Amino acid sequence: MFESLFVFEGPFGSSAEDRKREKFRKEREEMMAASEQMFKKRPSKNMSSRKLNLDSSTQLTDSVSPADVVKPMFDVTWGPLIGTLSQVLESSTNETSIALCLSGFVYSIRLASHSGMSLARNTFVNSLAKFTTLGSIKEMKSKNIECIRTLLSIAIIDGEYLGDSWSPILQCISQLGRLHLFASGLDSEDQFLQVGSPQLTKISEAAREMEENNGKAVLAAVNEVLIDKVFSSSVTLSARGIVNFIDQLVAVSEAEISGDTKRGISGVSASGGTKGMQGKITTSGHGIEGPRIFSLQRLVEVADYNMDIRPRLTWSQIWENMGNHFAKVGCNENAMVSMFAIDALRQLSFKFLEKPELTDFNFQRLFLKPFLLIMENPGSREDIRELVLRCVDNIIRSLAHNLRSGWKIFFSILTLSASDPSAKIKTLGLAILQRLLDEHLDELCRLSGNVEDVDLPKDLDTDQEQPLSSLQKRQRNANADDFVGLCKASLSFVQTEKAENPLPIGLSMRALCHTACYADIIAEKRVLPPVSGFQSTDPSLSGYTYTGLSDDEALEMAIWRPLLDGLAAGICSSAPSSSGGVGCLVQRGSVMALRAILLRHGRLFSVPQWAAILSYVILPAIQIGAENDCSPVNKISSESPSVSSLDFIGEPLSLPPLCDDEGLKKFSAMAQSDESSPSRPLGTAELLVEASFADLRHGGDGNLSKAYRLKKKDVEKRMVHLQPFPDSWIATTAPIALGILSDLVHVNFLLLGDRAIDVLWPIISKQLSRWTVGSLLHQSQVDVSGSDHENGKKSLTNVEWQPCEAIVRIACKEWCRVYQSVLSGTAILDKTLLRSWLKTLNKDLSDIINQNIHVEEKLRNDIVESKLASIERQNAVRRGNMENDEPLPRMTHLDLLPKLKSRCIAAHCLQQYISSFVNELAPYIDEDATSHLVDALCTSKLASRDARQDEDLAHAFQEAFF
Repeated sequence: MFESLFVFEGPFGSSAEDRKREKFRKEREEMMAASEQMFKKRPSKNMSSRKLNLDSSTQLTDSVSPADVVKPMFDVTWGPLIGTLSQVLESSTNETSIALCLSGFVYSIRLASHSGMSLARNTFVNSLAKFTTLGSIKEMKSKNIECIRTLLSIAIIDGEYLGDSWSPILQCISQLGRLHLFASGLDSEDQFLQVGSPQLTKISEAAREMEENNGKAVLAAVNEVLIDKVFSSSVTLSARGIVNFIDQLVAVSEAEISGDTKRGISGVSASGGTKGMQGKITTSGHGIEGPRIFSLQRLVEVADYNMDIRPRLTWSQIWENMGNHFAKVGCNENAMVSMFAIDALRQLSFKFLEKPELTDFNFQRLFLKPFLLIMENPGSREDIRELVLRCVDNIIRSLAHNLRSGWKIFFSILTLSASDPSAKIKTLGLAILQRLLDEHLDELCRLSGNVEDVDLPKDLDTDQEQPLSSLQKRQRNANADDFVGLCKASLSFVQTEKAENPLPIGLSMRALCHTACYADIIAEKRVLPPVSGFQSTDPSLSGYTYTGLSDDEALEMAIWRPLLDGLAAGICSSAPSSSGGVGCLVQRGSVMALRAILLRHGRLFSVPQWAAILSYVILPAIQIGAENDCSPVNKISSESPSVSSLDFIGEPLSLPPLCDDEGLKKFSAMAQSDESSPSRPLGTAELLVEASFADLRHGGDGNLSKAYRLKKKDVEKRMVHLQPFPDSWIATTAPIALGILSDLVHVNFLLLGDRAIDVLWPIISKQLSRWTVGSLLHQSQVDVSGSDHENGKKSLTNVEWQPCEAIVRIACKEWCRVYQSVLSGTAILDKTLLRSWLKTLNKDLSDIINQNIHVEEKLRNDIVESKLASIERQNAVRRGNMENDEPLPRMTHLDLLPKLKSRCIAAHCLQQYISSFVNELAPYIDEDATSHLVDALCTSKLASRDARQDEDLAHAFQEAFF
């Protein structure tokens, strides 16, 4: 059968396998021929240099990196290799063998580091660190010391690639520092820092002797310069390398402070309840060693080495972890450790701030942030917070000229000091602010060497202002933002809410003086408004301003609003502020400060800006103050409109003297001669506030031209008139608060022309009407940023509000003062404008009188009807036609009588005050212009006569009286 198959295959030639073999042979011959031609081929002489370069680059690209060849082989061999090296190093005493083993460790660590083999690198480094026997109480041999030297050389040469392996190396260096102290016969710093922690276990005498012997051996063999070089060579590390180094140094420093520096070297943790040298278990927060600051000191050195040579962007990455560590250590329970950290921060800050900061950078703010974190930490001690404030004070005194973005951190710190539980911290914080204003105001206002920060550039040919560059715009915005932060820092010392630890009243009054200083700075254009970015929704953001203004007006008010809103919050403060029988000092001081600012610098505001100030600042604050007054003054009612029971209510302030008044000049000279007063000249508004406060403090008569007499040191007794209700806002503050309106009319609004009559007077008239007659309030708010109120707002509720008798009397007197203010302006107003003012006043006052008559008649009818209904109800109960327990009406005639009394008092007061000046109107307006007012007065008198003759009403009053 097989033969037949062979016979059958033969005639048809070779098999399929032979054909494949033949084909393969031919292809091989072709490839060999092609290769032979390539070897014989030579580059031609006219080949371009570009082609040669291309070929050479192709050859370099195709070459294989040695690391790619070594890494796979080392990955296979490093496990057995470390076992062999460790075994020989541990058991051998031969110096040659030890040297070979250490060389093996060095090359293995280098191979692993450069090849990115973190596991192998960490294993070799940890193994070598354990062979140093540092961190354990053992006698050191020569090979252990050689291991230390080898480890240090690795740190210096291959530090760039060590990464996480820095941790055991730095732990060994930490223990070396400890041994050096023992070798010098000194105690380790942990013994010094254990003050107040007697429970920490001390090492035995034998262990101490061994530590000293080991230290002497190390000190003789390992030069301390070698250790210093590990840290000084950090300047050669790349950005990534230095970040790794800092991270591990911070971790070791944390372990030192917690007393756990031996973890990772000896494998023993000292803080987990481990046994000490004498067999006692430690349970304190520190290990058996106690806190140490060796690595913290080295951290300061590394920061000092790298601060100036690193780009600021790289340095910010380095400082992020470092700064957080300083902030954490600064709040440590050990006073010495925390004070060292803060002192180190101070020294580094001084060096960092020696280099001025460029525009658009915030490196100062990042660098100084640890100070803020310490102040914000609720667990920080009082002495530590005081030390932070001292550091801030020293930096401002020495380097204020270089501060840029760092101001924000300092202002935040000073703001926090105002809410500190300690009165000492509060006082120190305000003292720093006061010194800043007295000695470093020019640096803050950017007046030293930066003209472009203050004045707009001008074209020399046309003398016209040129548009600001983008850099100048950002500078202007930053300066304005810093100034707002300064204003808020001072205003944080004004007590606006009740608190468990209230601010001393003297601090609040001094902070109110600061606001006048800031207003003078704005008026003198030492600080300019921002050029963009205004908004009216979030008080915490920059550019916060009022709505309804043009862009330029809104930007101008962005630096005014923090001052005005802060003073408004002080006016309606709910915090008690009485001292020596004089009440509502903060509230009255806020009114005086706001009044001085607006009277001295009101010319800077346009009519829309004035409308915003009235609508958002003055009037809401006044209304909130009146509504929040819960004192007995609200319920005091006079027996007769003509006989007042409210003679104790204060009087409005008289108009202040002019800026060039001789009495004010004497007061200013005396203030500057005082040792505790600033040497700088006082601004116009600040001088007025200082004089007003001196008058208030010493019980003066309000004549500020004579305030210098109260400044004399020989004034022994304060002429203070005690007030029966010192905590009543209505009795103490309301007269001078509402009196601002007539003062503004006299000093500012009369000069603004018809627009003041059309825009501003209706706003004032509405408030006077509200206090005279009462009205339905609309929802309005006063900004009190920084208080405990939600969103920093105080709101008026949308309910019917009726003024008490005290408020009615104050409002009626203010109507008279407004007329007197307009009539006193006859010398500066033309007849047409004067006639317009008087005509408008007459019309509005007539409307108020008529409204009061209408309300009075309605109340009188309601009282009579309610009285008759009450009598009928009583008769029905006697006859048995009505159940005795049937609900009474919501308001009885007894509830309505106080309201009617207020209306009667309003009518009487208006009649009395109008009669005092109505004759003075005749020379300026015609009879038709006064007819409405005269008719209203006649109608009011008739209504009063009818009320006196109403017997039912008289019976109701008699019932209420008895």
